[in-house]
Amino acid sequence: MNTTLTSWAKLIWQTLSDDGLDARAAFAQAGLNPALLSDSNGRYPVAGMHKLWLSAERHYSKSDFGLDVGCRWHPTSFNALGFAWLASDTLHQALERLVRYAQLVNSGLQAELTATGTTYQVHIVPHAQSPAAANVAGLAAVVTMCRALLGESFTPVSLGLPLQGQRLSPAAQTFFACPADTHCADSLLAIDRQQAHSHLPGANAQLAEVNEKLALENLSKLQNSNIRARIGQAIAARLPSGEVSEESIAAELALSTRSLQRRLHDEGTSFKQLLDKVRRELAKQYLSLGEHSLSEISYLLGYGDQPSFSRAFKRWFAMSPSQYRSAHNPANLGKSGGAQF
Repeated sequence: MNTTLTSWAKLIWQTLSDDGLDARAAFAQAGLNPALLSDSNGRYPVAGMHKLWLSAERHYSKSDFGLDVGCRWHPTSFNALGFAWLASDTLHQALERLVRYAQLVNSGLQAELTATGTTYQVHIVPHAQSPAAANVAGLAAVVTMCRALLGESFTPVSLGLPLQGQRLSPAAQTFFACPADTHCADSLLAIDRQQAHSHLPGANAQLAEVNEKLALENLSKLQNSNIRARIGQAIAARLPSGEVSEESIAAELALSTRSLQRRLHDEGTSFKQLLDKVRRELAKQYLSLGEHSLSEISYLLGYGDQPSFSRAFKRWFAMSPSQYRSAHNPANLGKSGGAQF
């Protein structure tokens, strides 16, 4: 499951509140807990953030929600990465750090810095379901970050956005102040190469090094956490086929079996424990929904027969599946799909 820093969501909260809107209601509608906003290392699911973007933009009174959110960027928005950015020796060095640690901001983000002619291009591949406002906000934040280093006069050479040809608003055109192609598949920002290598007055190598070390540590923790989630998702997808093994999951994730074992060991778990956990959580979900019989659930969880599922369930919850279903959804008591255990 891809996640994003809650500090990015905090910019949305501030933008809605300043517009006189009930930000708490918008977060609740998206299924996001506002209490996490006070945690500088907290993270929200990207899917929930997409819902928040769409809901918030619908109720915003102005036409430039994405722009207004992006312009609120502050070094604290990206934690250690933000401060490493401000302490960089050149804009090029700062952009390299942004690309290197982009997944700290959004774990599913793909970013690249390339040289083309007289420009450097920051290339960002958005999520398939990424709302237009989120894409505008992303580039607006990068430009705001550049202006924090070079001053308000900084202007990109050009930009590209996946807006299906929709024109930028007058306010956005004024903010970016450069040619914009809104037919692009991805987000793109072109910056003058000579300007990117100018020494910055606020450069501080020691401060940059300290914060980059923090960013690296946080990225390592995030990647370790993500591998466990990816393995769990792969297990869940393969369970109905019954073809769940360390070897098959490792191959699907382009890992060696030994590497998969080592990374799970570093997370304090094992493949067997994670398989058990995925089955346990799915069993609870299936039984609470009440849409499947017990024999169907046994199949969906990759068990050879219903008694095997029942024995595992009793080990997990000290009750039978039918008792659990009765306790959590009495209306489905009759959906046993076979003998009661």
